Amino acid sequence: MPESGMPATPPTAAQAPESATTALYRAALGPVNIARYLAVFERFDEAGRTSPAWNAAAGLLTVNWMVFRQLWGAALAYVACVGALLLLILGLGRHILQWPAAVEWGLLVALGLLSILIPGAYGNAILHADARRRITHAVRAAKTVREACAALEEKASTARRRWGLALLNGLALAAVLVGSAVWDLPWRKPVVDRNTVTLASPPAVAEPVAAADAVIESAVAPSKSPPPPTPEPPSPVVQTQAPSTPEPSSAPEPAPRAATAPTRAPAAPAAQAHGINVGLFADKANAERAQARLVEAGIPAILQTVDSPRGELTRVRVGPFGNRAQADDMAARIRALGLDAVVFRP
Repeated sequence: MPESGMPATPPTAAQAPESATTALYRAALGPVNIARYLAVFERFDEAGRTSPAWNAAAGLLTVNWMVFRQLWGAALAYVACVGALLLLILGLGRHILQWPAAVEWGLLVALGLLSILIPGAYGNAILHADARRRITHAVRAAKTVREACAALEEKASTARRRWGLALLNGLALAAVLVGSAVWDLPWRKPVVDRNTVTLASPPAVAEPVAAADAVIESAVAPSKSPPPPTPEPPSPVVQTQAPSTPEPSSAPEPAPRAATAPTRAPAAPAAQAHGINVGLFADKANAERAQARLVEAGIPAILQTVDSPRGELTRVRVGPFGNRAQADDMAARIRALGLDAVVFRP
C-alpha cells in the first residue's frame, strides 16, 4: 500500500511574506510604535475609510507628536486655531465684551478639552493620510518597491529623533523657569517703588503743617521753662533779700513770646481746608476716567495740570472739606470705588 501523503502545513502569519503596502507603511512610519500603527492602518484600509481612534500621544502631546511625525501642516493649523481662539476669549471677551469670570473660565476649559480630544481622536487618521501621500510620491519617484522603501526610511521618524525632541522640551522648560526666576529678582522692585512714589508724592504738601506744629511747640516751650528756677525757695535768706527787680522782670519776658507765637501760627492753617489726592497720572485719559468714576458716584472731582521733569502730569483732587472728619469720610467712599485717596491739608 503506497504511503498516504499528508497535507502540507500552510505557512503561518509569521512565515508569510510581508505585503508591499505593509512594507511601505513600515518604511514611512519608522520603528517607533510601528506595530500599533500598522494594525490601525490595516483596519482603515480594509474598511476603505478612516474612523476616530484614540491616540494618547496625539491628544496629550499634540504639538510634540506632530513634530515627531513630521506633520508640519497639521501642527501649524493646530497652533493657529488654538492661538486664535485664545485671542478671542482673552482679548475680545475680556476687554471688549467684558465677559464674567465664570464664562471666561468655562470657555478656557472647553478649549483645553477640545484641543486634547480632537487631535487624540483623529490623530491616527491624519497620520494615515500623510503616510499614504508620502508613499505615493516615493513609489512614483522610484523604480522598485525596495527603492521606495529606502527613500521613505531616510525620512522616517526614529528613536533618536524622539530623544532629541525630548531634550528640546527640557531646554525650553529650563529656559522658562530661569526666565521666571530672573523676572522675580529683587532688582526689578525699584521700578514699582518709583511709580508708587510718583503717585504718593502729592500728600507731601502736608509737611508745612508738621513744621508749623514744631514752631508752635518751640514757642510754647519757653513758657514752661520758668519752673526750673523754682528750686530756689529752699534758701530762706535769698527770698527775704530778693524783692529786687530781676526776678519779676525775668518771668514776664517769656510770657509775651508764648502769647504771640501761638496766636500767629494757628491763624494760617485755620483758614485752610482739607482735600483729597486721588492720584497723579501721566496719561490724561486715565485721569479723566478716574474723574468720571467719581462724578458718577456723586463725588465732585477736579483735574489739575502739574509740570514735572518727566513731562506734564494730571492730578485728580476732591474737596475742599471743612474739617478732617469730613475728608476722612469722603476718602473712605473713594477707596470703596477702588481708587486711592490721601487726605492732605495745604
